[in-house]
Amino acid sequence: MGTGRYRLTRDDLEAMRKEFGVGRYDEPAQGLDDDLHQIRRNARLGVSLEDWAKTRGVPLTYARALRRFQKQG
Repeated sequence: MGTGRYRLTRDDLEAMRKEFGVGRYDEPAQGLDDDLHQIRRNARLGVSLEDWAKTRGVPLTYARALRRFQKQG
């Protein structure tokens, strides 16, 4: 039996970006791949998800979804 959690897809993350307004008009063009790269790099550097989300001005829920997507493999 599964854990009841479904696998996140890139489409799920793109929908979250749109819903939360990530990548506003006044920011340089950044996409989902940029966010995933930042999450991976910050984990290596010891930067918390909370700090990253606060700095980027995005909901912590989005940051956690990015991390979960990466851990899915």
